[in-house]
Formats: sequence, C-alpha cells, structure tokens
Amino acid sequence: MKLRRELLGIILAFTAAGTMATNADSTAYQEIYEQQDKQEKQINVALESEFISQKDAALLEKNLQQIEEAEQKETKRSLKAMLAQEEQDLADVQKRLADKEEKVAETEYKQLAQELETLEEKSQEPFIVKEDTEKVAVFKESLTDLEDAKKVDPIRTLANDIDDLAKAMDDNQKKLVALIDTLKEANTTNEALAKAKYLSTSDKDELKTDREENTKYLKDADNLEQVTTRKTDSVALIERLEKKNKDSEQDFNDNEKSAKELVKATNTLISEGDLTADEEKELKATSETLNKSLKLESYVPGDLAKHSKSLQTIYDEYLANSDQRIAEAKKKAEREAAEKAAREKEEAAKQQALAEEQAQNNASNAASSPSAPTLVGEWYQAPAGYKFLKVESGKTYGQVKNPGNFSLITEAEAANYSPGHGNGSAKQ
Repeated sequence: MKLRRELLGIILAFTAAGTMATNADSTAYQEIYEQQDKQEKQINVALESEFISQKDAALLEKNLQQIEEAEQKETKRSLKAMLAQEEQDLADVQKRLADKEEKVAETEYKQLAQELETLEEKSQEPFIVKEDTEKVAVFKESLTDLEDAKKVDPIRTLANDIDDLAKAMDDNQKKLVALIDTLKEANTTNEALAKAKYLSTSDKDELKTDREENTKYLKDADNLEQVTTRKTDSVALIERLEKKNKDSEQDFNDNEKSAKELVKATNTLISEGDLTADEEKELKATSETLNKSLKLESYVPGDLAKHSKSLQTIYDEYLANSDQRIAEAKKKAEREAAEKAAREKEEAAKQQALAEEQAQNNASNAASSPSAPTLVGEWYQAPAGYKFLKVESGKTYGQVKNPGNFSLITEAEAANYSPGHGNGSAKQ
C-alpha cells in the first residue's frame, strides 16, 4: 500500500482535522508519507520472505493497518510516533529474518556439501565426461567461498547449478555407456566380418585397427565427442566393408568360374598360339590384372566382371589372329611338303633309273668279266682289252708287279686317263 500523498490530499487531511494547513505543515507531512512509503516497501519485502513467522507477519500487517486508518485523523506527532514504532518493529523482524535465514543457509550449506561430495564420488566412476569432472572441482571451490554465507540465495544458486550438473553428468554417462555398448557390438560384428571370404588383406588390417581403436574406450572414456566420432567411424567402416563383401561375393558368384577358364585359355594361347610380341605382351598384362582380381589384390567389387570383359575382347581378337597365322602356316607347310614329296619322288625315280642302269652295267660287266692277269716272269700282264689303273695317280699301265694295288679297267675306260711312265712296280 502506497501512502504518499499530493499536497491537496494533505490539505484535505488538515481540513478534516479542523486546522489550517501551512506550507511547512505540508512539507512535514509529505516527509512522513514518504518515510511510510519507504517503510511499507520494506515491510512488503519482509512479508514475502519465506523466513517470516506468522507472528511477525501479523505484527507488520497490524502496523500498516493502523497507519492507514490514522493518516486521515492523527496529528503529525502521533503519525511520527506510529512510524517510529513501525520502524522498530520492522528492524526487529528483519533481525529475526536474518537470523533465521543464516541458520537455514548453514543447514542448506551442509546439505549442499554432502550433495557435492556424492557428486564428487560419482565423478570418479567410469565413463564420466571430463568436463563434468572439471565442473565438480570448480563448484567445490565455489562452495568453499560460501562457507560463511548468511544468505540462502547464493547457496541455492550453486545448489541449482550442482543439481543441473548432477543431471547432466548422469545423462552424459548414460550416453557414453550407450556409445560404448555400440562399440562393443561393433567389435563383435567387426571380428565376424574379418573372416569374410571376399575381403582383402588390407581390408582385414583396417578392421583390426578399428577394433583396437574401439578397445581403447571399452573400460573407460571421458570425451563424449571423441567416442561419438569413434562410433560413427567404426559403424561406417563396417557398413562399407559389409557392402563391399556382399558386392564382391555377387561378382565372384557371377564371374569367378568363367574368369579362371579365361585365364587358363589365355595362358594356353600365349604358350601355343602364333602371336606377335606386342600381342603376347598385352595378353600377359591383361591376364595378370584379372588374375590379381581373382586373388583379391587391388580389387574393388565389379573388377572381376570388368577385367574379364577386357581380357575376353583382346583374347578373341588375338586368338583369331593366331588361328589365321597357324592356318596360313599349315597351308604353306602342306604346299612345301607336297613340293618336297614331288622332288623326292622325282629323285627316287632318278635313283631307280640309275639303279636299274647300274644293274644292267653290272650284269653286262659280269658277262664280260676279264680273265685273270697273266704272270710273265715277275710281271703280271693285263688281259686283252684291259689296263691296270693306279687310282691315286690316275695313271694306266699294261704290266704291274702287284695287281692288288691296281684296278682293272677296260681300254675304253682307260681312254679317260693318261698312260703312266714305267717304274719299278709298273710299266706299259
């Protein structure tokens, strides 16, 4: 209730009391009303305090009521006396309020100290976020600063902050534990995936590294952002490699058998076909690329189909080239063989003719074989119509001492040679 009055109100108050108001009286009353206005505000604050007793509240409300009733009829003196009493009562009540608030502050401080101690113990548990633990230390210092606090507001403000921290700490711990559970599940999936047939050695090494990174957090962790990132990366890796294994399995189911047969056929073409150096080089390189894919070396899903198609294209082309060259070579060989056979046949016919001629000659020679040389003294005389031929010198003789060292030829044949001069073993 506001007791401040304008000058007209004060004059009316004097008039009602049967007196004449002066400027001095007006100023004095105005001061009284302003004092009451001030005290009334303080009384209202006290009345709103949670620490006021019913008795003190009744006392202050009574004072306000009395002054309100007296303002229109009491004199300046009596009003001042009432204000003084009200002021004293207010001071006494404020003292009792302060004493009670101090006791409540002490009690709430102790309770808050216990709560903070409990929170500090919880901060030592696994999976408590580091920032929350650091806040406990900060609040502990703040609590120490409030040890002699006489007001409850700073204690309660800190209590609210600690309560918020306790909730946040519990919430963050639950989030971390949930993330850790996800990492555990990820490691289980990871280990199973590492045994997959269609993952390369590098893929499995990547999975192993991922498991090791996850394991670092399984017993304790204090960084929610780090663990969240770790979980995201781990799950993403597993999803990527699961898809790769699935796609690779489909690629191998569709193409592995034909790819192996193609590699085998290519090797046969290289070893047995008629290829140019460039063709052989390209076949070997393309075949090696496909073979690496079959071994999962530098392989990505779809490589088996892609590299099989590439090899099949050049294999078909170079096989056709090889077959054409082989066919041409075969024709050439057959032609040369036929020509050779003809030559051999012709030569055989010639040989046959010569053989027949020789046989006739032999038969003729056999029919006209010369008689044995005649020994005259120490010299052998060649039969009539014959000459002795010294094969080494190509000389012919009529008489020789040792016919065994000479050949016996007809005189017609001897015409092809020159007669030799006489010596100690042969003569004309």
